[in-house]
Amino acid sequence: MTGSIGSTVDKKKESEMSAGRILNEKQTDWKSMWICIFLQFIVGVQISVYYMSMWPYLSGLDKTADVDFLGWIVAACSIGCTISNPIYGYWNQKTMSVKWPAITGFLIAAVGQVWYGLLTVTTNIKWLMLLARFLTGLGVGNIAVLRVYAATASTPKDRMRAISFGTGGFVLGISFGPVISAVFTPLGAHGLRIGFLVFNMYTVVAYLMALICFVSCIVVYYLFEESYAGIVTKEEKENDDLVVPMFDIPGAIICIYLFMIVNIIATNVEVMSTPLTTVLYDWKDSDSILYNGITLALSCIVSVIFHVILGTSRIGKIDKRNQMLIGIFVFLLYQLFMYPWGFYSGPLNFLPEGVETTEAGGCYSEYLWCHETTRVPLFMYLFCFIVFFGVAFPFVETPSAALYSEVLGPRKQGTMQGFFSLGGSIAPVIASISSTFVFL
Repeated sequence: MTGSIGSTVDKKKESEMSAGRILNEKQTDWKSMWICIFLQFIVGVQISVYYMSMWPYLSGLDKTADVDFLGWIVAACSIGCTISNPIYGYWNQKTMSVKWPAITGFLIAAVGQVWYGLLTVTTNIKWLMLLARFLTGLGVGNIAVLRVYAATASTPKDRMRAISFGTGGFVLGISFGPVISAVFTPLGAHGLRIGFLVFNMYTVVAYLMALICFVSCIVVYYLFEESYAGIVTKEEKENDDLVVPMFDIPGAIICIYLFMIVNIIATNVEVMSTPLTTVLYDWKDSDSILYNGITLALSCIVSVIFHVILGTSRIGKIDKRNQMLIGIFVFLLYQLFMYPWGFYSGPLNFLPEGVETTEAGGCYSEYLWCHETTRVPLFMYLFCFIVFFGVAFPFVETPSAALYSEVLGPRKQGTMQGFFSLGGSIAPVIASISSTFVFL
C-alpha cells in the first residue's frame, strides 16, 4: 500500500517536471500579448468611463432618478459582465479561440455605448440608461477570454510579467475612463445640437467609446494571432505520457475571493467620489468630475508604476501571498484615514433651497447624516486616493490573478478564468448598490 502511494507521488512529480520542461522550451508571442494587454485597457475604459459623470447626466435628464437608482445603473454593467463572463470563458474552453469572443463582445459593447449617447432623445431615461449599461456589460465580459490568453499564452517564466502588465492595462483603463469624461467637461451639459443629436460633455464620450470598440474589432481581426505557449497540448501529453494533476480548489476560491474584495473597494471609491466630494467640499457636479478625474489619473499613474515594478523587478518575485498581504494592509490604511473622525471639521453644509448640484455643492436636505458627519481634510482625501489606492490595488489584483493561473496549472483555463472574472464582476454589483443605499 505504502509502495503504491509512493509510486503515485513519484509519477505526479515526474509529470510536473516533464510538463515544466515542455513549457520552458516554448516562447511567449509578445506581439499578440501586447495586443491583449491593450484590449484589457480598452475594456477597463469601457467599464469606468461614466463612473464620475453618470450621476450629473442622469439627474439632469430624469428628475425622478435618485442616488439609490444610480447604484443599480452602475451595477447593471457588472451584472451584464457577471452573466457573460462564464459564457465567454466556456466559448474559449470549447474552441480555444480568443479572437471571435473578443470581437463579439466589443460589437455588443459598441451598441450599448451608442444607446447611452442617444438618451437625450428618449423618455424613461433612467430605465434606458440601466439597459444601456447592462448591454455594455454583456459586451465587456469578454475580459474573461483576454485573461485566459494572458495566462495560457505565456510561458511560466513570463507569466507574472504577462498577467501583471495585463492587469495593469485593465486597471489603467478603469482609472483612465473617468479622466476621458473630465477632458470633455468644457463642452458643458448643453453642448451642441445637430438635428436630433446632442453633442455635450456626456454624449460625445459615449460615441467615442463606440468608435474605440469598432477600432478594437479591426485590431483583433487583422493583427491578433493566437499562440498558446503556456499549456500542454493533447499531442504533447500523449507523446510524453503526461497527466496534469487536479488543481487546488480551496486555493482557487481564495484567489477569487481576494479579487472580489479589491474590486468592491475600487468600485466604492470610484463610484462614490463625485457625490461624496459634492457634499464634503461643496464642489458642483462639473468640478467634482474634473477634480476627481485628475486625482484618479494621478492614482492611475501610481498603480501603473507598481504594476510595471511587479512585472519587471525582484519585487514581483516576492511570495505572492506576502504581496497580497501588503496590498490588503494599505487598503486598511485607506479606510482608516478616510473615516470621518470626530476631530475632523464639521458638520457638512447643505444646498440652498431650490439649488441643484449643477450650480453649487453641498448636501441635499434629505441627507440627515450631514448634520453630524465631519469633513475629511481635502489633503487627506487626495493623499489617500492617489497614494494608498494607487499602491494597494496592484499588490492585490496582480498576484491574485497570477497565483490563480498557477493554481490551475498548464491546462485549458477558459471556464475557470470565466469564474474568476465573474467574481470580479459580482463585486461591483455588491459595492455600487450597497454604497449608494448607505449614502442616502
